[in-house]
Amino acid sequence: MKRLRCRGVAAIEAALVMAALAPLLVLLLNTGRLAINGAAVDRAASNAARLLSTVPLEILRDGSRRSAALDSARYLIDETLAAAGVDVQTLHVEYMCDPGHCDELQATSTPSRIGVLVVVDNQPVVDFGAAPVTLSAYAEVGRGD
Repeated sequence: MKRLRCRGVAAIEAALVMAALAPLLVLLLNTGRLAINGAAVDRAASNAARLLSTVPLEILRDGSRRSAALDSARYLIDETLAAAGVDVQTLHVEYMCDPGHCDELQATSTPSRIGVLVVVDNQPVVDFGAAPVTLSAYAEVGRGD
């Protein structure tokens, strides 16, 4: 009985399988990086909220000293994101004191909660022209006084 030769079929099948699996690998890498960056953004918001919850009310009520406290919280956010390796293209931070924004806190206000909203545009690991994914995290901490 004569045997038919089918040389090269396995190589063609392997090439087709690899061509189908390559986009899945890129998707897996982008999803993993997205999860890591999301956790880092959440950690940065939590760290800043905890820092601001320990600031005395006299400092939060005074405009010039309040801006120094908010700047130190922003520095903590920047350091947390840099330590996690998050590529920050755009960063938006809002500070909430219980009645409203911390920037507009009145001298008679006593906020019971401090919140920090951090928004970052996440660039994919392999960019195929897709728009960046916006990651946001809000952390709120109660004040003890």
